[in-house]
Amino acid sequence: MTKTVLIVDDDEDMCEELSEILRDEGYSVVVAFDGLSGSKMIAAHDYDVILLDMKMPGLEGYEVLKRIRKTKPATKVIVLTGRPMARKEVMQGGALIFDDDDRRSGVLRLADCVMNKPFDVAGVIEKVNELTNKVNLI
Repeated sequence: MTKTVLIVDDDEDMCEELSEILRDEGYSVVVAFDGLSGSKMIAAHDYDVILLDMKMPGLEGYEVLKRIRKTKPATKVIVLTGRPMARKEVMQGGALIFDDDDRRSGVLRLADCVMNKPFDVAGVIEKVNELTNKVNLI
């Protein structure tokens, strides 16, 4: 069965590039270019993984992420953010630690993974494969 990835990001070029690569990897890909559209799509369908930008028009990713966790808590979410507050390299007891100077940083703890922009496309694909339990036969 084909795994489905939803990309919610207002950067259309990035969405197109990631969609093409994910499709080449065997995923079905759907895209929303703003948080409100993405939120509606999430409410109407189930996705194996959601790639979610934080800063978007209409409804910011922080609110979308909170809604996902409230209505579909098992859905895997990879946050893609250009904000430097997401410091995934700082670990304490296996848990991600974020800067506390931004009130929204706590919401990022709801994500399965946080990747800073610009991100390594191969790293995103690897994380999507991991979260969907997709085995690469190389």
